[in-house]
Amino acid sequence: MSKAQELAKKQLECYNNHDLEGFLSAYHDDTKIYNVSDGALIMEGKEAMRQRYGELFKNKKVHAKLVNRMVFGNKAIDHESVTRGDGNPPTEVAAIYEVEDGLIKTVWFVRSGE
Repeated sequence: MSKAQELAKKQLECYNNHDLEGFLSAYHDDTKIYNVSDGALIMEGKEAMRQRYGELFKNKKVHAKLVNRMVFGNKAIDHESVTRGDGNPPTEVAAIYEVEDGLIKTVWFVRSGE
């Protein structure tokens, strides 16, 4: 299993288990997360992730179902069906995880409807 595949798998499992520290352990301290459709920087740094995902995990209903995963070198591309626990139907998301120095350093999200 490639490092990109290993880290994508780990962070998804921790996301679904609402394990914040395990989830964050897959990420570089200065990870940058972007929205592909407009190139906007959504989040930067592990501490920003800690705040945002910490609040999200308090919900305890968030869940991401892996639909498909592709691996290209240091990138894992996941197609996920994400439920937020707010009564709305799942959102289809593509996440591109780029690994540098043994951790996820950059993430790009594409959401259905964008």
